[in-house]
Amino acid sequence: MRTTVDSTGDSDAAPLRSIPSVERILSAKAFASLIDSFGRARVKDAVVEHLTVLRANRDSWREGEALIAVRASLEIATGSTLRRVINATGIIIHTNLGRSPIDPALWARVSAAVTGYSNLEFDLERGERGARDEHLTSLCRTLFGCEAAVLTNNNAAGTLLLLAAVAAGREVLVSRGELVEIGGAFRVPDVIQQGGAKLREVGTTNRTRARDYAEAVTKKTAAMLRVHRSNFDIVGFTETPTIEELVDVARQKKVPLLFDEGSGRVVDLAPYAKGVDVVTCSTDKLIGATQGGLILGSEAFIARVRKHPLMRALRAGKESYAVIAETLRAFATGRHEADVPIYRMLSTPLDALRETAQRLIDGTSCTIVDSQCALGGGTTPAETIPSIAIAVPGNASALYERFLANHPPIAGRVQNDRFTIEVRTLAADDIADISAAIR
Repeated sequence: MRTTVDSTGDSDAAPLRSIPSVERILSAKAFASLIDSFGRARVKDAVVEHLTVLRANRDSWREGEALIAVRASLEIATGSTLRRVINATGIIIHTNLGRSPIDPALWARVSAAVTGYSNLEFDLERGERGARDEHLTSLCRTLFGCEAAVLTNNNAAGTLLLLAAVAAGREVLVSRGELVEIGGAFRVPDVIQQGGAKLREVGTTNRTRARDYAEAVTKKTAAMLRVHRSNFDIVGFTETPTIEELVDVARQKKVPLLFDEGSGRVVDLAPYAKGVDVVTCSTDKLIGATQGGLILGSEAFIARVRKHPLMRALRAGKESYAVIAETLRAFATGRHEADVPIYRMLSTPLDALRETAQRLIDGTSCTIVDSQCALGGGTTPAETIPSIAIAVPGNASALYERFLANHPPIAGRVQNDRFTIEVRTLAADDIADISAAIR
């Protein structure tokens, strides 16, 4: 190996001598914009870190390369990895992609209450402290026929809080066929236990009857809990009691009936709220708003929930209240298909999807194919929705990775060794980016 020796006799010293001082670098015009964006102290730390790497590798100083490296380091250190992703998977309520998207016009309507101060916990009529859960009471009464409502940060939190307030230290009856596991390995038995209640299983995995609940009720029973099997379906030799049958048992045995409905079916929830004592559901699934968990029911039970110490830990913030309230208002006024993106996607006819796909592929070697979409979010696991997709020619796996590396990333679908872009789950703002990417 040859060793380079400079005129002073020092081995490999020339690259090190090319490195300017930190202060000289920070005074350079090229670094002025970085200092404006990130502050002098933070840029200085990043420069020192870069120079340490240069010295360790005995590399020469190059201002252009240093500028790129220091900027990248600062963006990683001060940024978030959360970013916009285009959903071309065909799953409308995609849990991994943030579930339901929010309409820009709807967000604009709530921005005043979100970006500034609001009456979140202030009673404007009395001029004193108020309660945040009252902001949704009228809307929920209109939509669900309930007496009162509380909002938590998600449905699991709502169920946990409800059980803690109603059944702590006592038994809760649940069908064996409803002991589900939701995303992230969260299981209904664990939620019941963490809520301080004791699980009492009734029936069997595939067949549970109303009399199974009736026979299991004892003095230790605090409530009957119905859990919606949102992310799977049982077929074949099965039996499940209706809500009406469970309401009859609950009234006869004088125990409350709770329903963890999960998905938030606004249209179908109203009848339940009339017979069930308390219903919990998500707001970012079939309601199509941001993440939250509604607890809907009688004033007596909701009052117990409000007073529980966990309420403060699990309550939602002003952003959630504003977006969820405006989304519920869209249902109350019959505008959900126009104002709630997931319902726009569901209601878009195939001919319109095909026209969009044709515009996107004009001038390319891509083709249009018939496809099937899913509602997603653990709502209707056995059902699909006819749709239209764009098939991109080439190696499916390589294309999948390439589109994910796009700016913004595009999450497509690989099926039958073919990479496709599902059109039903695209928003209007996605079209230009999709067009550029497939070209």
